[in-house]
Amino acid sequence: MSRLRHLKKIFLFALVMSGGLISPVHAVDRSESPRVMFVNPGRTGEVFWDMISNFMAAAARDLNIDLEVVTAERDHLKMIELALQASSSDNPPDYMILVNEKLAAGKMLDELPTSIKLMLLNNNLSAEQTDKFGVPRQIKENWVASIYPDHEKAGYDIGTAIIAAASQAGYPAMNENLGLLAIGGNRATPASVQRVEGLHRALAARTDIDLYQTIHSQWRRDKAESQMRGLIRRWPETRLIWAANDPMALGAMDAAIKRGRNPGQDVFIGGLNWSGEALERVRDGSMTASVGGHFMQGGWLMVLIHDFHAGRDFSDIGVEFTAPMSVIDTNNVALYLSVFGDQDWDRIDFSRFSRGTKEAGFRYEFGLDKILAQFKGEK
Repeated sequence: MSRLRHLKKIFLFALVMSGGLISPVHAVDRSESPRVMFVNPGRTGEVFWDMISNFMAAAARDLNIDLEVVTAERDHLKMIELALQASSSDNPPDYMILVNEKLAAGKMLDELPTSIKLMLLNNNLSAEQTDKFGVPRQIKENWVASIYPDHEKAGYDIGTAIIAAASQAGYPAMNENLGLLAIGGNRATPASVQRVEGLHRALAARTDIDLYQTIHSQWRRDKAESQMRGLIRRWPETRLIWAANDPMALGAMDAAIKRGRNPGQDVFIGGLNWSGEALERVRDGSMTASVGGHFMQGGWLMVLIHDFHAGRDFSDIGVEFTAPMSVIDTNNVALYLSVFGDQDWDRIDFSRFSRGTKEAGFRYEFGLDKILAQFKGEK
């Protein structure tokens, strides 16, 4: 018998013994803090997923949410197991946050009881899953909301940032075009594909930019450096280097320096992740920009849960939300590092992002500017 089938039988038995009572999505007990479980798909110590959990935990503390984080260690079957075990326990969570790693969310949407409200984070459903489940609240009433990063816009923002920096430095010269090299993660990952699509949108109206070549460095710094050493020699007029993440951008910077270039002066490089080293390079001017902030999406789900649990539903403005990614460049890097260089997310007043008692039509604003505004005396 498969592990999933065995767990399902355990859950059904527990449900029968408890009387089989299942409450609809709108039947929420608001007398206590909402109990939330996040099934983290990453490994213990994996930086991106740890940042998601840590930011989420800070928001939960601020918003009086009882949060538990369990880690699946990159095992999608363990994700399902952890979710089913929690749902059939003596004290199941009110809400569960799921990630569609290896399409595991489809199994969990099918198997989890409707008494638990579900939120999806980071990865959208596949086309086949969407045909089956639709959008939140359409078929599965207890699937309350989803939040995903806007990878396409992130790719666009990296492109526009490096183009603007080159322009400010006086490039291109009259009757010349800017040469650009692009580094994707890999050809199959949707995040990489969508970020590259964003670059193409940034270039669509630019007849003065030549995209020499797009390579894929598998998200790795060492591979990007090795590939870019040859490409910069092949394309010596390269002024722009676009990378789908910070490690590859830093690898490209290493290669450019070894080819005698001066990043930030005669070649302009952008990446994504807000990694510590990349932000230091932005501060010293050798890297143009890093786009990021998608690790914050778990915190924004805490805001949505806080509002929903308090009876302030957000369905009038939607049930699918975009986790914004923002540009850190020379204009805001010093402020960001002075405030969050130590990643002390407890400094944020998350209640400012809540719907509160605001009228219908209120729009959530989850961007970096709104966070930093708290530390500039702005409202």
